[in-house]
Amino acid sequence: MIAELIEEPGAAWEECERLLNAAGTPLGLYHRACWARARSGEGASYSLVAVRSSRADCIAAFAIESRPTRALPGHRILSLVRLGIGQGGLDDESLALGLGELVRYARRDKSVLMVTADSFSIEPDWLLRTGDALRQNGFRLTASQRTYARTLLLDLEPSEDELMAGLHKSARRNIRDAAKFPVVLESAESASLAGRLQELDDETRSRTGGGPREMDWKSMIAMTAKNPHLSRISLLRRTDREGPEAVLAYAWCCMQGDVAQYSESGSTRVEDLKVSTSYILLWDLICWARRNGARYFDLGGVTGGAEGTADPLGGISDFKRRFSPFEFEVGQEWAFEPHPARAATARAISRGAGLLRRAARRIRTRKS
Repeated sequence: MIAELIEEPGAAWEECERLLNAAGTPLGLYHRACWARARSGEGASYSLVAVRSSRADCIAAFAIESRPTRALPGHRILSLVRLGIGQGGLDDESLALGLGELVRYARRDKSVLMVTADSFSIEPDWLLRTGDALRQNGFRLTASQRTYARTLLLDLEPSEDELMAGLHKSARRNIRDAAKFPVVLESAESASLAGRLQELDDETRSRTGGGPREMDWKSMIAMTAKNPHLSRISLLRRTDREGPEAVLAYAWCCMQGDVAQYSESGSTRVEDLKVSTSYILLWDLICWARRNGARYFDLGGVTGGAEGTADPLGGISDFKRRFSPFEFEVGQEWAFEPHPARAATARAISRGAGLLRRAARRIRTRKS
């Protein structure tokens, strides 16, 4: 076997996808060419590490995201997202080979400040073995900041009726009660909805203490429309209003191999309708995932808190537990510094910038 770097989405990347699909080991969305193209408008570029057999067929692969960093001008950070044995054809040998190619590339390229890796697996043994491969290639385990370490999983093997019967009674009631209101479920297919999705995202993050972020919703909608088996942006729209403002909430799910990931959601407060928007949207995504061949539904992370505690996401975790009580450790975060002296310089600059920002805030506070 050999590993090679495919530097941009194109025919070679898509041929790897075709071969892995045919082998029954499909790439997750975050490792596909369509995702790389959709995210390019947000300042990221992507490449693919392809592991080939002696016949030159692609037998395993994972994507690399590259973004510039403000910590040290002219440098960038490489990221591996949802990396793990059992995904995209990866086993112990092919993962070690692919990581070795990545490490050699990062050491050759002086602009690479750091490589981060978010490992993921619903199989505890595979998660441990993925961590072993990362450690053996110079990565160190770090505290989770970018992604979730624990999540709730829902087994999608039962029928939809059986799945509904297994939900918490309040979840079943809220799903069924949506039919009493002038609302309809739809999928996002028009770029004209991009602004509304951003508004819903902003409002939701402000309620849960998250900072604002800009997402390229036009590209996300276009990607989803072209790949409805890999991505769904489900909308709840009121039928007694017109225009984008009639959309009350959205929820996005994507296929990561045979696991469907509940990835993003947003909503607005509605005073004149007492409909619970989140329940019907999540149920719609669960049904979509099951119909598209997912074996498990990943509810997108869970925290240890509950509603009414200091945990700002406690209420969301309570909501998710009404769909599944089965909690698993699924992820870890790792980092590798190919050029330690440059990384140390970047950390020193970041600390200095942080001190200046805090001093400026103190001065503004005294003046006010």
